[in-house]
Amino acid sequence: MKTFTLIFASLFLFTLTLPAQNNALITGRVVDDKGLPIEFANILLLKPSDSTLIKGNVSDSLGQYSFEKVSAGSYLISATMIGLQAAYSEVFEFSPSRTSFKLPILTINQSAVELDQVVVKGQKPFMEIKNDRLVMNVESSPVAAGNNALEVLAKAPGISLDQDNRISLKGKQGVLVMIDGKNTYMSTEEVVRMLENMPANSIESIEIIHNPSSKYDAAGNAGIINIKLKKDKNLGLNGSINLSVGMGNFPKRNGSMILNYRDKKFNLFGSYSYWYNKRFQDLDIFREIPFEGDITFFDQLNHQVNETNSHRFRAGADYFISKKTTIGVLFNGRTGTWDQNSVNTTMITGDNSAPYNEVQAGSDGGDHWDNYTYNFNIKHQFDEKGKELTFDADYSSFKRGAENDYFNLFFNESGEEVISPNILRSDNFSGVTIKALKLDYTHPFSKGARLEAGLKSSFVSTDNNILFQTLEENIWIDDSNLSNQFLYEENIHAAYVNFSTQIKKVNLQLGLRTEMTDAEGYSVTLQEQFMRDYFSLFPSMSISHGLGEHHQLSYSYSRRINRPTYQDLNPFVYFLDQFTFGRGNTNLGPEFANTLGINYAFKGRYMINLSYSSTTDAIQEVLEQDDENKVTFQTYKNLARLQNYSITLSAPVNFAKWWNTRVNFSGFLNQINSPFSNEAINKDQTSFFLNVTNNFNLPGDIRAQVSGFYQSKLIWGIFDLEPRWSLDFGFSKKIFKGKGSLRLNVTDIFNKNQTYVNVNQGTMNLNIANIRESRRANLTMTYNFGNNEVKPARRRRTATEEEQNRVKSGN
Repeated sequence: MKTFTLIFASLFLFTLTLPAQNNALITGRVVDDKGLPIEFANILLLKPSDSTLIKGNVSDSLGQYSFEKVSAGSYLISATMIGLQAAYSEVFEFSPSRTSFKLPILTINQSAVELDQVVVKGQKPFMEIKNDRLVMNVESSPVAAGNNALEVLAKAPGISLDQDNRISLKGKQGVLVMIDGKNTYMSTEEVVRMLENMPANSIESIEIIHNPSSKYDAAGNAGIINIKLKKDKNLGLNGSINLSVGMGNFPKRNGSMILNYRDKKFNLFGSYSYWYNKRFQDLDIFREIPFEGDITFFDQLNHQVNETNSHRFRAGADYFISKKTTIGVLFNGRTGTWDQNSVNTTMITGDNSAPYNEVQAGSDGGDHWDNYTYNFNIKHQFDEKGKELTFDADYSSFKRGAENDYFNLFFNESGEEVISPNILRSDNFSGVTIKALKLDYTHPFSKGARLEAGLKSSFVSTDNNILFQTLEENIWIDDSNLSNQFLYEENIHAAYVNFSTQIKKVNLQLGLRTEMTDAEGYSVTLQEQFMRDYFSLFPSMSISHGLGEHHQLSYSYSRRINRPTYQDLNPFVYFLDQFTFGRGNTNLGPEFANTLGINYAFKGRYMINLSYSSTTDAIQEVLEQDDENKVTFQTYKNLARLQNYSITLSAPVNFAKWWNTRVNFSGFLNQINSPFSNEAINKDQTSFFLNVTNNFNLPGDIRAQVSGFYQSKLIWGIFDLEPRWSLDFGFSKKIFKGKGSLRLNVTDIFNKNQTYVNVNQGTMNLNIANIRESRRANLTMTYNFGNNEVKPARRRRTATEEEQNRVKSGN
């Protein structure tokens, strides 16, 4: 490893001295409605998000124009002539790796218009297709207002949720969720809880990256979801305020505020959001457990009410030492409480040797958490061509405490309590600290070639301590069978190199990432220790080229990893209810996925994606059943192989000037083949996900949106999920002279976005109905204030990214 690092560092220092050039050229032509060239037309290169002017030019005597030295990104061309109607190009994606980029001809209508009628409006579409990702512009959706981030994410093409709201992409688990390009360093369950407590009003857009390059952490074998939070884009002092109220079975409320100040030397920014949500969950589980020719039936009904109060805050500063060098600091915090009360009744019939046939159980308690991340960063630009060096240092702390009381009462058919109640309480503390360093270097060459390289090291320590006590004769006694302390340390050292260039009309990208992992876990309670270290290579490649003026084709390959969460490695058994327990698995190893993809785009608006993925040692949630004692254990195991074949289609449809639609379809085939509990899992299921979003521009400057999705039957490990669907609608209107907006929406109008699950594996036969509060009405008001000319704060990816996705502390 030392030899590799030395070679890599030498290459790194050598590239600092190489020259950089960018000769990419955008060209086009403007004519009148008779096809004649227009001279001296004003040609503007704009950002489509807010019509910000990037560059300007005028057309020559042939109507031709050009723009040089343009950075990669999405752009819009406007062509204007005094007294004539303006013409606008479609939004297009530009990459400097292409030596030339020719736009379709723009036609300016000769009909005269009043000057004050020519207004550039930059309304983003709800869905955008870019070279390597799909983008959902959440702030453009009336339906999103008042919802949480998880509910908005569920509307994205190819995204589906299982019975516990865990995220999959095109039927595959192992999605890496990032916030503003920074990993959340949380477990799957913790990411779900975080997204449930994040107001959609604070989100600008959601990016879905199916095959990331080697620059990204290798974690996330199904792909990456990057959630970009809103940042004000104005000069001087400015900001925005969001207030939202909602009603389902219980009231909801949330709010947020963003502030930004920028001058020649400083950029100060901060945000705060509050989320309150009270909701219910009804869980119905029916189990059949056979043993020695007889069958015992368990019918379990659980009603739970959860109440969440969550606060998120963010503050940072950039100091511009010079035009080329910027240093910055960033602080992210999240704190809150989660309270729950549940009542559970289990009826036992069939073969039952116990003196009771009814168990009444319940729990009451809650969590409180404090999660903080500190970041120091520096960025130096060597020239205007894109040659730059960035450095990040991160420290993250996650602390969670939870106190819960449990009771189990046992009754016979006459309603008499026949044995002593089982009464317990627990006190749980979880702590995680993460330290990380990251260095990234970018070096452009001539003709659009680019080299990216970087190093990263992360150091993680966790402490999970839970104490159970049992009430015996009114005295609380420590229960050593349920109490547990687990310590875990993990160090990961990574290096990557990524090279992109253009050979004639073909764009090529090659990348390689290496990661060395050293891990050690220790159960203090069981006095069991395990150690694990492994070295992995993660190559990536993409090739893209045009097929004529409007057609684009690309091919990609990547190898990625998904590591177990820290809690899933904890070997101890933890209590869920009288008949259901969970336990970790010290033998749980990482899963590796190889993914191939083909993408086709027409005019940058219509997209077809084909992909194949093969995952070895796939990490899957499973159930194990003790037929004799009639007990079920939930845990995670590595299954031998999971194969995924998928197709994704995305297309806009314009029915009228005031009505446009985006249709997204994802179809996939999942195949699982693995030995399991002295048997074998051999399952396959073809599934599809359809999402249709309709946007309407109504009189009175009112925008409306009607969206719906349908998810067919799919498999998730040993679980079979039944179909579900939802229909939402919303309205929005500008107020306060365009500085504010008012949005009203209703989600899941027909209350059909519910989860029904079946398990039929070996001797296990379960049916689960998980009913959540999904139908709600929300009213949201947004107000923007301050100067409208300030540049946005820099978006930064910190060093602590992949690790946070595996933390189970916090909510």
